[in-house]
Amino acid sequence: MSRITSLIGLPDRHISKLLLVISVLAASVLAGCEARLDLVGIETSLNEPIRRTDQLMSIQQFSDGSQIIFGDNGLVLTKPESTDTWSRQQLGSDLLKPNFVDASVCADDSVVVLSYQNQVWSSADKGNSWQSYDLPTQEEVQAIDCTPAGDIWVVGSFSTLLVSRDKGQSWVETSMDEDSMLTQISFISATEGFVVGEFGLLLVTENAGESWDILDPIGEDFYPLAAYFKDRNTGWVGGLRGVIMSTGDGGLSWQRQQVDSDVPIYNFTANGSLYATGDQGTVLRLEGDHWKKQPTPDIPTYYRSSIVTGKDSLLVVGGWGVLLPLDLSALDKRLRISVHD
Repeated sequence: MSRITSLIGLPDRHISKLLLVISVLAASVLAGCEARLDLVGIETSLNEPIRRTDQLMSIQQFSDGSQIIFGDNGLVLTKPESTDTWSRQQLGSDLLKPNFVDASVCADDSVVVLSYQNQVWSSADKGNSWQSYDLPTQEEVQAIDCTPAGDIWVVGSFSTLLVSRDKGQSWVETSMDEDSMLTQISFISATEGFVVGEFGLLLVTENAGESWDILDPIGEDFYPLAAYFKDRNTGWVGGLRGVIMSTGDGGLSWQRQQVDSDVPIYNFTANGSLYATGDQGTVLRLEGDHWKKQPTPDIPTYYRSSIVTGKDSLLVVGGWGVLLPLDLSALDKRLRISVHD
């Protein structure tokens, strides 16, 4: 009997994680196998702040314009607003470095970042010093958000939510008792927030998370990976196979939008227009109800996160140490890319 197992029939949570793992491994393998061994080149690469073996997972921006990037193996990259130079540090011990998955900047310009090792790391000085906190859960964690009130929320498997209202010093864990992976959380005010998860699960709070209401699912076969809510009524959720759903009534109903791609969607960024980034170097822009693919360099890796740097300008990060400035205000302009050797 064949030992080959098909992906057909796997739960979407496993498919999404497998796709991201494959992307990370492919980026690492291709980056390491495309040229003969060059010790001088290796030494030069190790002195660079960003390397093409880096897997960049989240980029955030502070109120003064300075920026911070998080990646695998405890990677933290910082850049003050006044310079174009990135500084590199790696958090954790020699034996165990955190693999960062998501991050959020709080209203007081502190930053919190979530690791797959069920830890939250926090910095109050734009990444110069750090404090780590162990999360009191055995569940797998996926996303983090810092509310305008300074509360820190983390979501994960078995519809688990954790909140700290004292900057990470203590945590309260709750579950909606649904066998669903919660994948994204977004607070649009100090009291109003949304959570999305596996099987199209949608949670809403209007009292700062004191209670959560379960709305009708976005779709039973829908596995969301990214979410953006413009306000209490208007939002978008993106998932596997390039599916993007929109709501105009606070999640009571959803409509599928036309998308010029079938790759997983990892991130939304609002910047005059609304953009989505995804696997295989995909950048999409919403025009009406149609997500149109934007011209980008031919780099077959995932674009995991982005920030606004100007009107219709983004800074995108992803696999292979990609740090991609995009000016989409004029599509005939030459795109610039920095992939670090």
